Amino acid sequence: MPLGWYLAQGLYPIGPSSSDDEEGPCELPNGQIVCGPHGLVVCGKCCTDYSFMSSSSDKDDYDDDDDSPMNNPPINKDGDPGAPHSLGPEMRIGGGRVIPERFTPPTTSIMPTELFRGQKTYFGLTRYIHRDDPQAVLIFTDGACLNNGQPNPKAGWAIVYGPGPLIVSGRLERTGPFGDESIQSSNRAELRAVIAALRFRHWPGEGFTTMVIATDSEYVVEGSTKWVRTWTRNDWKTNAGADVKNKDLWEILLGEFERWMEKGLSIKFWRIPRDWNNTADAAAKWAASENEVPNRWKDVILVLS
Repeated sequence: MPLGWYLAQGLYPIGPSSSDDEEGPCELPNGQIVCGPHGLVVCGKCCTDYSFMSSSSDKDDYDDDDDSPMNNPPINKDGDPGAPHSLGPEMRIGGGRVIPERFTPPTTSIMPTELFRGQKTYFGLTRYIHRDDPQAVLIFTDGACLNNGQPNPKAGWAIVYGPGPLIVSGRLERTGPFGDESIQSSNRAELRAVIAALRFRHWPGEGFTTMVIATDSEYVVEGSTKWVRTWTRNDWKTNAGADVKNKDLWEILLGEFERWMEKGLSIKFWRIPRDWNNTADAAAKWAASENEVPNRWKDVILVLS
């Protein structure tokens, strides 16, 4: 997506840091990243958490912690032009320590927007909030690929994070999160959408303890809640002995599950019928139709001032 589109939506695509951006992350003289409006490492008003970018002396305190950033280093490769842009939380490689649950609605006929009626507003943006649990938020995700499995495939992803609707979408990058060349496919786009949703905000800062991801993708739901248990035990081999496809995205997704568990956020997946996901589906297809393909992986976060 062009930079102007994100800025028009009040979004800031994370890339090289800028100390002149008063509404986004700013860098202090000591190298610490803080929120621009309030100068805080962890800011409840901006719902941001830059504690992962502590000084080197602080990081020394975590050297013996198996789950610390020192033992889950960033995947950016210094000097590699294909490395991802990320000033958001470190992208760690997960090992299957945290496996999400499937979300069970009270009835099979209730639609997500009936159960999550969106009664909470943050900085003028309304979220899909559970009618009986103000600490549970819902996000729709979808991925699409034009000419999937054929010559010249074009993939895109989308998330819908509130009524209105509030949408973020983008073309699937040419490279994966490790900076390696990747393919354009519907399954990769579906996974990319979920990763984008999880990294879009510091969700606990808005008071949430549960995030429900609504998707029509069996691949995403079954893979996230069931299949990854076998894949990680089998060293990323299927039961038939084949290599698991899209391993790079699955590892990053598992890392997100672990990171959010440590922050007190539980992730659940709700598989919904395709016609309940029309908004995200249309946005993902629109993104896939864009001709410009990002050369490398980029985080997209929402910054509220």
